[in-house]
Amino acid sequence: MKKKLIIGSLLAALAAGCATLPEPDLAPAGPLLRVVTYNINWGGPNPGEVARFLLNVDADIVCLQETHRQWEAFLKKHLAAAYPHSTFHSSGGAGGIAFLSKRPLSNVRILSADAGWFPGLIADAATDIGPVQVLNVHLRPPLSETGSATVSAYYESPSVHRKELADFLQAADPDTPLIIAGDFNENEERGAVKGLLENGFRDALSLFEKKSKTWRWRVFPGLTLKNRYDHILFSRHFRCTGARVFDVRASDHLPVLAVLISNKESAEASVRGNDPKPAREE
Repeated sequence: MKKKLIIGSLLAALAAGCATLPEPDLAPAGPLLRVVTYNINWGGPNPGEVARFLLNVDADIVCLQETHRQWEAFLKKHLAAAYPHSTFHSSGGAGGIAFLSKRPLSNVRILSADAGWFPGLIADAATDIGPVQVLNVHLRPPLSETGSATVSAYYESPSVHRKELADFLQAADPDTPLIIAGDFNENEERGAVKGLLENGFRDALSLFEKKSKTWRWRVFPGLTLKNRYDHILFSRHFRCTGARVFDVRASDHLPVLAVLISNKESAEASVRGNDPKPAREE
């Protein structure tokens, strides 16, 4: 009997691990919100390709990282008609951060974190699915204070990221739907992203596939590092119908798109004072 129970448990675990994820729907009927996050690289190796992608993807709100004054001038010149509302903040080197939006942005604030290197950016937006907050982040790379790749810096980065995000979240209204997007410099199994998932947020891309890498760095011929650093996370007020990574060869990062709709059931439960359990990922 004991042997059968063990075998049954193993089979159940294997079945769960092989569960089929839903097919993404990037064009659902009714009101929706299309959000993109993209670290465009402060070196700007291929600005034309970045602009073409942002025009074609037709997002409502775009979160950009590693912008600067040259990026700002270029993107405003080529994308002002598509995204008439924008906010850029330059912070030296790779620290720039920006929003592009089809809708007016209000209550825009630059945020700082004691543990981090780069600022965050938060804004309110009136969208087709209601008022939302969008927090754009670029968390600290897993490097030492001097910018070196060390073992200790790698293992300390999850706690650093949690501290950064905690500082940023102080600016958010807990009662308003919240989207947190950007370059987290970590995957879903570490630090700040894992903490958000454990507290009811969902990572859009993970709901539909778990293999695509959003960052790659060629160390030398034959060795390229890859990881899932770029995320769009959302509170229980939303439901994600689709997400994908785009193979745009214009940065060391790839852009991520999430399509969100209102999660009315959770919103109504929140108004009643209940705390509904998050929907299953798979």
